[in-house]
Amino acid sequence: MTDANLKGWTIVFDLDGTLVDTAPDLHAALNHCLAAAGYNTVPFEAIRGMIGDGAKAMIRKGLEADGVAPEDPVVEPLWTGFLEHYRANICRLSRPFPDALDTLSRLIGQGARCAVCTNKTQQLAEEVLNGLELTRYFDAVVGADSVPEKKPHGGHILQTIAEAGGTPERAIMVGDSLTDERAARNAGLPFIFVPFGYGPEPETPLETLLVAETYSDLSAVILSVTA
Repeated sequence: MTDANLKGWTIVFDLDGTLVDTAPDLHAALNHCLAAAGYNTVPFEAIRGMIGDGAKAMIRKGLEADGVAPEDPVVEPLWTGFLEHYRANICRLSRPFPDALDTLSRLIGQGARCAVCTNKTQQLAEEVLNGLELTRYFDAVVGADSVPEKKPHGGHILQTIAEAGGTPERAIMVGDSLTDERAARNAGLPFIFVPFGYGPEPETPLETLLVAETYSDLSAVILSVTA
């Protein structure tokens, strides 16, 4: 692939479960706020199914696992405790997925713009990227509270593309979940699924999806769309 192959293309990435394995730090923060309020904690194997729709949604799922109705008066104080703990430990255990940095460098070297579209809040997304020294790879980062409606609304991706200086006609969404797939479809973009993330899996049968099993595979899958 030459340097010009991806010129004019924007590759939009989800954050949690796609670029960065944030589950360990999210799990620790969730259990901290649950335990502090007297609720049962959740096992690590359960946290992957709770990530993807933002911190409040994760707390609601944690409460539901304990048989507690996740009403707003209960969630709000837990959310405050969650944020305090998470911000203090946001990159203690989180790491980019294997080969992600090499792949980002390769895509940029081939002329692509890269961007992040996440259901994390803007500040938390920026703190993760800054803490792991990833910010330099991206032309735009757009969190859930920076748009009128977050993923799966297609407008979230479209705003991310615009802020990166790209166009929807030459853009691709990379994500690990049904939310990302639906957002890509709603925005009219090709979608590449990475199965090493948190899910839930897309509703499209895997045999008909574009799938990158690892970051080492991603460039070839992108080329199959752009060629």
